[in-house]
Amino acid sequence: MRPALLSLVLVSPLVGASVARADDPVATTVVTLTPDGQAFATRAGLTPAQLQDQITSRVQDAYQTTNVAGFLRSFTNATSFSNRGLGVDYASASDDFMIGVAGNVAVSSPDAINQSDHPTGGGAANFGIMIGGNLKGMGLPRVSLFANGFYESAATAKLAGDLTSAGAHLQYRLVQPESDGGAAVALRWIGIDLTTGLEYTRWTLGVKDTIKDSYVVGAGNMQQTLSMSSAGTFDLTSNALTIPVEATTGLRILELLSVYVGGGIDFTAGKTSIDANLDGTVTASDGTNVGNVKITASGNNTGSPAALRALAGVQVNLWRLKVFAQGNLSQNSTASVSFGLRLLL
Repeated sequence: MRPALLSLVLVSPLVGASVARADDPVATTVVTLTPDGQAFATRAGLTPAQLQDQITSRVQDAYQTTNVAGFLRSFTNATSFSNRGLGVDYASASDDFMIGVAGNVAVSSPDAINQSDHPTGGGAANFGIMIGGNLKGMGLPRVSLFANGFYESAATAKLAGDLTSAGAHLQYRLVQPESDGGAAVALRWIGIDLTTGLEYTRWTLGVKDTIKDSYVVGAGNMQQTLSMSSAGTFDLTSNALTIPVEATTGLRILELLSVYVGGGIDFTAGKTSIDANLDGTVTASDGTNVGNVKITASGNNTGSPAALRALAGVQVNLWRLKVFAQGNLSQNSTASVSFGLRLLL
């Protein structure tokens, strides 16, 4: 399974900025029309200045270029959230050890959640291999330990880079599950678990191909479609170290299906850095070279330091094979879905 980045960001001119630190996010978008582009403005029912303003506005709308700091925070949150649900079992209520594989897709910001094709909501995906289980054999029947990790050279249609993730968790059974057998065959409460741990995720990504966009400009029935092809450098690095604290409970139904819910808080330290320098050529549908768009961005921003989170999941129990899906939703508008397989040993 190859991780996929759900969404990208480019640039943002900062407005109303005071004295900035050297690593504060800064960005610019500069549109320059060619002589042919100035003539093209008339065909679109605009003055050259109006056409220049419309192209600038379309780029800003498409890439949310007035909010690069917000994107960097969203991407840090999504990077952290891409580790949720990969390395912990919440539903089996088992005394056995287990191994498993799981994937996770996370997005951050209301735009990314509500509009999947939005280009500037933070988003990331992850994958993990896990091992763990209960320590009953060591005289600690209430304690389970889990570990997960993954590394891969990751790629999307436009970006290439590396993904590294790891996690270690301790789970304590605050209230033991109902005993098996009897009425619990039909409906069994799996008790209450408290889980905490340490999760680390790192993305490094850079442009590997031309970035293409299209925009509609013009007035009334004289509107025209423009295409922009951008090339250059776009380097994005995101690190997130998170301590989750969770409480979960659930039910097993007819031994076949388990459902669980929970909540908690995530404490995160991390940041995302951007270094972009892109040149875009704008052309009309007839091939006219309308102008150039210069995009630059640099700096970094941290993620949300702490956020409440709800989780819910379902697991199909095929004897010792468990197939699960889990959703997570944070108060900072970050959401993820994880899914995978686990095998009791």
